[in-house]
Amino acid sequence: MAMLKTLDKKELKEIIQSGNINLLIGSGCSKPYLSTLTDIEKRMDDDETREGAQKDYYRIIRQSKSIIDEAREADATQKDKLLNVRKNYEDFVKFWTEAMFSRYLSIVNKQVNVFTTNFDMFYEDACERQNVPYNDGFAGQLRPIFNVANFNKIQKYKSLQFDNTSDIPVFNIVKLHGSLSWKTIDGDILHSDGSHISDDLDSKEGEEFSSAYNSQLSVINPNIGKHLSTVLNRTYAAMLRKFALELEKENSVLFIIGNSLADDHIRDLLYGVMETNPTLVVVYISYSPYKEAPTEKDKEESVNLYNLVEDEARRPNFYIVADMDGNKMPFDKTTDFLKTILPRIRPEPIEKELMSDENADN
Repeated sequence: MAMLKTLDKKELKEIIQSGNINLLIGSGCSKPYLSTLTDIEKRMDDDETREGAQKDYYRIIRQSKSIIDEAREADATQKDKLLNVRKNYEDFVKFWTEAMFSRYLSIVNKQVNVFTTNFDMFYEDACERQNVPYNDGFAGQLRPIFNVANFNKIQKYKSLQFDNTSDIPVFNIVKLHGSLSWKTIDGDILHSDGSHISDDLDSKEGEEFSSAYNSQLSVINPNIGKHLSTVLNRTYAAMLRKFALELEKENSVLFIIGNSLADDHIRDLLYGVMETNPTLVVVYISYSPYKEAPTEKDKEESVNLYNLVEDEARRPNFYIVADMDGNKMPFDKTTDFLKTILPRIRPEPIEKELMSDENADN
């Protein structure tokens, strides 16, 4: 069996300081508030179980409305979970914002590309609560319309006195599988607060349910075939191209968190770029612990990790970070680990940091 390759903290710090940062975020980051449906692909590809699977998927999407309107969540236990997950995202956003501010190479941009298969709005919510700029692909105020080309924009801060400019750390949040905030009308994807999705969709049956489901939800169904509308198909393909192009850049790094790489489209695309771009570094942060001499039970319980270890051995630029002491590494523990690499916590809001940069010019 292949052994785990390691990166020490000094190497990880250098990667974060000088690389083009990309993150691949999965549904594991939104647990335990939003559950993961492990058998959803199989059920959606079966005619007999498709409607039940789609209703389960819809219920999670409906539940995710509470992220931006917590008054919707009436269950006290669930609200505690929501608030805990929200804090996890906020801490994660704080870390990467600080990491971008602390870069010592001025030629390296301060953008973080966040590619996610999640439809929920935890990341956008965290950025707004932390007053951190982000780009979700929409442009316009009265009628925001989504376009993948909008992710190519860079935000800068201009000094009032000396006309000096500096990059503002920005998160490009690329929703690979669509979003609660997407509403498709006449060939355009418009921004929504989620109110376009009705709360009683799961009470419908048959064709009535299927029609409402397909018209209201602008998300990629998690089935193997991923049958898409024309608009979503074009957008999905464009976002996958964006994913590949960012990874093809020299000295790019991809951190994979809360994502099992179970999506064949994304995994095959990633592995293809890893073969053609030797400067790309991929760091998979595992939820499951790693054992050098795992039992069959260990392999069964963490089958995804040990399969990836075999993949890692065949790819020199693929690294797995996993706990070696038998402890799991959920989202909050992942951020705690990252903080040990760059321990300084940004003490002031972005505006104060930018003003301090301006004062330094005087």
